[in-house]
Amino acid sequence: MKRKTATCLWKPVPQSKPSPCDRFKHACSICRGFVYLYGGRCNSSLSDFWRYNIASNEWEMLDCSEDGPEELEEHSMVAYHDTLYIFGGMVDSAFTKVKTPLWMYDTDSARWTEGWHTAAESESIAPANRKGHSAVVYNSSMYIYGGYFDIKGITQEFWALHLDTGEWSQVSPLSCDTGPGRRHGHSAVVYSTGMYLFGGLMGLSEQRDLWKWDFVRCTWSTIRTSHGPPKVVGHTSVIFQDSMLTFGGGISNSRPNNSLWKYHFSSQMWEKLASMTEVNLSSKKHHCILGIGVGFQVTPGSSSASPISHWCPKVKDPRKLLAASKRCAHFHGCLCQQPVHQAFSNDSGHEIEMKTFSQPLEPLGFCSFQTPSETELCADKTQSVSPKNKHLTHLISSERQAPAAAEVTKTRGGTDCQHVKPMSTAVTTHPDVLLLIGGKPLSSLCEISLWQMELNSI
Repeated sequence: MKRKTATCLWKPVPQSKPSPCDRFKHACSICRGFVYLYGGRCNSSLSDFWRYNIASNEWEMLDCSEDGPEELEEHSMVAYHDTLYIFGGMVDSAFTKVKTPLWMYDTDSARWTEGWHTAAESESIAPANRKGHSAVVYNSSMYIYGGYFDIKGITQEFWALHLDTGEWSQVSPLSCDTGPGRRHGHSAVVYSTGMYLFGGLMGLSEQRDLWKWDFVRCTWSTIRTSHGPPKVVGHTSVIFQDSMLTFGGGISNSRPNNSLWKYHFSSQMWEKLASMTEVNLSSKKHHCILGIGVGFQVTPGSSSASPISHWCPKVKDPRKLLAASKRCAHFHGCLCQQPVHQAFSNDSGHEIEMKTFSQPLEPLGFCSFQTPSETELCADKTQSVSPKNKHLTHLISSERQAPAAAEVTKTRGGTDCQHVKPMSTAVTTHPDVLLLIGGKPLSSLCEISLWQMELNSI
């Protein structure tokens, strides 16, 4: 145990300008080989939008005009195909009560689209603005749980946005008496056919309980463990191999904790991996953590349709509508049925058909399904970049190293994908890396704090 702890050390990644200011309560996601960051809070709520190239360790500020979001904090961001979905986080006002707080950013066209309903429709068919909720993607839907309203208080609402159609629906468990209840500031991840929700605030009380929502049976179940993280709020969790990693967070009126915990799904046991008192890093709360490498689960999602198609009617300019329609037709023509990227479930009785594949990872370990032209473009960009992040240059892949391919599985009952070990030697030698972005307390430097941890030996 001591040997493992000694290797789990955070290392700072120095930042140069231009770069975002340090912040907390922001949202981050990985899409098409980049880290995207939106909003958060420093001295006030922020509305800036950034893209980070981890291979070159460079930030780029993106346009957020027209249909983009305003100042947001404690919002969520998920990636599905080539689109980012941002939900919630608006400052409470009369305007937010009649607005569905959903924005889509197409990373291919660099265009924002706003999801909306009329005031009469909003309360009944779409979730209202909230903060501190969780958002995950499973089987081509985004699932929103909990959060709090500035006036109404904490909620236990459970919503699903069907990303291929743009339609909201409320998820109803078989029994309203079971489940995590009203809470915010918790974490949620998807593993196999379940969503695992941990910690958060219920009223004024921090929690350390672990819940599972079964997407197949549509039921909640609590997972009881005698050992594990303390009561926390404002922490983060991410799937790593066949486990869940949880870092940071804390309780009211005290400093955040500084530990990294690992929950093993097979044994249902917690393991403490690293105490941040052993390294030169402040404890963090309301931060973001992202995983890079083959050990991390790729964002789930499956559909042959482009999520952009449903939002095309919102475009006011007919010329833009035509351009968007052409993109939709292009996506329908070139995207295959994409499976849900989930860890392997031993109790699955489905027959599995596999297509093997041995492509090295993209710089951020995001397993994308690219057309040949897109692949060539990425290869050209990779070859032209001179890496500045010395710690992560080993994650950079070149198209000359291996042919483009994908590791895909299909099941009779839906679309599931096994987490199969890579067949490429180049991939297996790359360590898995955690990125820690921002968080409270803020750093003494004006630029955003960014740390990394290699997980090659845990």
